[in-house]
Amino acid sequence: MAGLTLAAALALAPTGCMITHETTVVRDQERVRVEFENDAAARIFYEALSKRAEPQREISKTKLEIPVVLEHTCKVETGPNAAFNRAVERCDTNRDGRITEAEARIYAEWVSKH
Repeated sequence: MAGLTLAAALALAPTGCMITHETTVVRDQERVRVEFENDAAARIFYEALSKRAEPQREISKTKLEIPVVLEHTCKVETGPNAAFNRAVERCDTNRDGRITEAEARIYAEWVSKH
């Protein structure tokens, strides 16, 4: 049976027939719930988040090739909520789900240095 499959693959090789398939999957996570002490805390946090050099998406790529016959690529990207959740985790230092103006200022200072 394996010989037959190999023979079929070799028979297709001279024809230039190639099967290519590429898939991109976006896997986003739910945003963490957060509240802000006041409008200034929210403004400072979101301004710092927008300046963050961290990539908004992470990509992993898997590629399978059988020369001349088959190529399959699958990319998995994280959605933008992952970056938001990491920012909240770094900013909300006491983990109470509430970002104070002081925490937002500390986070903004950290972002400007990194």
